[in-house]
Amino acid sequence: MSQRGNRSTVEYDETEGNESEADAAAQTKTDTSSGDEPFCLDDETVLVDTRPTWWGWTGSLTLAGMFVGFGLLLSFVELAVGLLALVPGVLIAGYVWYQRTYQRYLVTDRRIIVVTGMTTRTTNETWVEDVSGLQTKTTSFSRSRGYGTITVSHTVTPSGFGMGGDLQLQGVPNYEQVAQTVRRRQSERKGR
Repeated sequence: MSQRGNRSTVEYDETEGNESEADAAAQTKTDTSSGDEPFCLDDETVLVDTRPTWWGWTGSLTLAGMFVGFGLLLSFVELAVGLLALVPGVLIAGYVWYQRTYQRYLVTDRRIIVVTGMTTRTTNETWVEDVSGLQTKTTSFSRSRGYGTITVSHTVTPSGFGMGGDLQLQGVPNYEQVAQTVRRRQSERKGR
């Protein structure tokens, strides 16, 4: 199954095990060829490569829009005050853009990887075999927009994953399909 489009679209590649190693390596290079550092092993295949959806920041973007609108209205009365009111809106919008642009979720045939950062890259990952629980969460708003949060519990508790050692993927487009991909790979890797 393949869905390709803008950067917020989830890319799936559920290939069967009858490919040659050269084809699998070529597929990995194709899937990860976004100009970023390689996060995958040589013989690893990327199944999902996505970023958080813009819908996840609806509240923040609405607040930013209100500040910008208020600032533009005030600028007709007093230019300095209006421009000052624009600053929080621009800062909020810039923060949202940064958070969405420099966060990436990868699900491979072996690992789940969260890559964050612009100049300093941070990767949090867990092996599919180590996953002991998977939780999906969505609200009625996010469900109607097709995104949700996936929380992966794992047996290994490295620092940096947050409280309880969970790996959280927030604002995942097509979260149900991504969760199902993780479940299928976990079942295959554990031989069940």
